[in-house]
Amino acid sequence: MQGLCLFKRSLNLKKYYILSSFLIFADLYSKYYVNSYISEDYFYLNNFIGLEVTYNTGIAWGLLAGHAEYTLVLSLLVCAWLLNQITNDPEEPLISLFLILSGALGNISERLYGLITGNDGRVTDFLVLGPIPNFNIADSLITVGILYLLIFEFRREH
Repeated sequence: MQGLCLFKRSLNLKKYYILSSFLIFADLYSKYYVNSYISEDYFYLNNFIGLEVTYNTGIAWGLLAGHAEYTLVLSLLVCAWLLNQITNDPEEPLISLFLILSGALGNISERLYGLITGNDGRVTDFLVLGPIPNFNIADSLITVGILYLLIFEFRREH
């Protein structure tokens, strides 16, 4: 019976890895598209929502800005922890871990490419939502994944 459970879990993990690959592709493609085709800012609803291309060498809200190599190492450590949780803790909600992993890998990919090509490891941010600093799809995935994880942990404790 345990073998059957492990088989079902591995099939489930495979689905999540496929979903994660799609989400990473969507994030990287959106950044490519914005960098290639968006040349002016677009705002709607009294400048509350829109598109505005900016670049960030830090992490959330510009923390560690100018230190892309540190944010890269920190992001890789988070990915290692996430993979460990995915592999070894069947109690964790897989969707939240894979959302965070997908977002982290999307930003890591762009940052690593930027460090190699000499753009200082910048990450493209282009979505505007009110007073929140500009963000991208990867940032959204990380945020939703963390929120879901917090809700799951809160419910599990109560």
